Amino acid sequence: MDLPRETPERRELKRPRLTALAAVVFATMIYLYFPTSAPRVAEPSAGDCIELQLWTNGFHSDLSVPASIFPEDHPLRRLYPKADSFLIGWGEEAFFRSDVFSAWRALDALVPPSPSVAHVAEGGSHVRGYLGADLQGGAFAVSGEGAAGLVGYIDSTLALGPDGGVVLVSPGKVNRRSSFIRARGSFHLFNVCNQWMARALRAAGLDVNARAAWMGDWLLKEVRRERPGGCSV
Repeated sequence: MDLPRETPERRELKRPRLTALAAVVFATMIYLYFPTSAPRVAEPSAGDCIELQLWTNGFHSDLSVPASIFPEDHPLRRLYPKADSFLIGWGEEAFFRSDVFSAWRALDALVPPSPSVAHVAEGGSHVRGYLGADLQGGAFAVSGEGAAGLVGYIDSTLALGPDGGVVLVSPGKVNRRSSFIRARGSFHLFNVCNQWMARALRAAGLDVNARAAWMGDWLLKEVRRERPGGCSV
């Protein structure tokens, strides 16, 4: 019985396809892991230290920050004027707001560019329980210049209304103490919640790889490598 044999023409067709695939994989790896320059932001010191906290359930991450790093008339402080700290995260609107995990909704969020929201809770790390029971995280330090860079990055994310205040989308996940607010920037495969968070941390002076930060536990390891402790360390 004669079996079909690969013809020279078929072999010639395969070579360009394999070459193109290899080029795409190589370019993707370069994009994700090629070293980037470290942020030019002052590092914390004994007389210039502000403590932040990163929390993650392995998939999503939130940042706990003192309210005092924001100006008194800042939109977030106008939203929660009695807050002494905030827990801040960012994500795709439909998936982030949902209380039920859906693999289809997660895939739908990744493939097309989708609208985003920020989740802001008053109380900082004290209200992190909404992320789930199996949390990892802890404190790390930034300088005053780093805190200002972080505020600037958050400001660039917020979509404000005509009065200069935040645009409320819906109540948040912490009862009566949080809100989903309108944000700038599309959510997609190369701009997921942890990549947004990694860029926020770079603005604060941490030399973390924002392009490859798809998962929260990976980002937490990067932060611990870069800044292993808070202001008391």
